[in-house]
Amino acid sequence: MLRHLAQNDSVRSDGCSRYAAGHRVHWIHAKKCRQEPGRAVEILVTSGDVRDDGWVELRAAFDHADNLPAVWTHAPGALRETLASHLGRVYWLESWHALKLVHGGGVDGGAAGLVNVGLEAGVLCETAVRDDRAGGRGSVA
Repeated sequence: MLRHLAQNDSVRSDGCSRYAAGHRVHWIHAKKCRQEPGRAVEILVTSGDVRDDGWVELRAAFDHADNLPAVWTHAPGALRETLASHLGRVYWLESWHALKLVHGGGVDGGAAGLVNVGLEAGVLCETAVRDDRAGGRGSVA
């Protein structure tokens, strides 16, 4: 599950220890995103934009001259859950291949979490878990 941590910390997925593109945010990556964010584009992204295969189409919130890429995450269900409860803004940090989720205050203010995304698909870290209480239907952990 992704969760928001303290200001300028990363949003992580439980059970994953990889720091590859689309996986966890390494502390150095988080530090660089904070110190040298580069161009930050505010985007429109909701839980419904996250596909089961981990791909997310980025859309600019305002006029933006460049095309934004599709990005990939290792835990699509967890990202959906995080976005469903997120009430702030989301920015694409192009230089660092990261999404910055901000609660209040714009790109430089307020508490923030990071999501490391990839421009190529990798290995999904979510696994199917059998839930006998749901009549044997699998659920994503």
